[in-house]
Amino acid sequence: MLTLPRVRLVIAASLDGRLALSSGGKANIGGAGDKKALEEALAWSDATLMGRTTLSLHQSTCLINDTRLINQRRKEGRQDQPLSLIVSKQGSIDNSWRFFKQPVKKWLLSPRKISPLILKSFDDQIVMRETWGETLEILKKKGFSKIALLGGTKLITSLLLEDKIDELQITFVPRVLSGKYSWTSVKIDNLPIELSQANTWVLEELKDIGGSEVLLKYVRNRT
Repeated sequence: MLTLPRVRLVIAASLDGRLALSSGGKANIGGAGDKKALEEALAWSDATLMGRTTLSLHQSTCLINDTRLINQRRKEGRQDQPLSLIVSKQGSIDNSWRFFKQPVKKWLLSPRKISPLILKSFDDQIVMRETWGETLEILKKKGFSKIALLGGTKLITSLLLEDKIDELQITFVPRVLSGKYSWTSVKIDNLPIELSQANTWVLEELKDIGGSEVLLKYVRNRT
């Protein structure tokens, strides 16, 4: 049986679990400690996974800037930056976004073949299968063993619905934001019951990263 890629959710959240201000829009709520933890997660990964809506808000993806981490990837025979996987069901992508000038390889994940006009901005496309399990199998065959999931909420929830997130890396920042922008969809109430059990997630790391921010890392207990 093919082992699926390991998926690590990497987010910064407020104390009440929000990713953005209640007014919405682009938000980078983490501080310097979170930025360092994010880059370390990027250095770990073979690819990042991001939804089209999140990309449209930021119009860019996260990059590794730490030369130490870049040099380590080079020693391992890897590209300076992990490949960027963008999930877009409609295929509506604006190729004027700064994302398309960033020094990363870009693949599009979509449930159907996309028009050549849109696809020309990407290096490749993968047609998604009906389930994330099947799609992740394809990604593993393409050489991706470690994937950093960067959001947004709909994408995170879709993977949780199939119990396909293996690690949680959450930076809690000392802010209370309220509003609807939680990191899981508030409209979904049929997540696998296993995810809510006490022994489902095992604490791997608890770290003070400065600025009153706390980094938590949990791994999915599949035993």
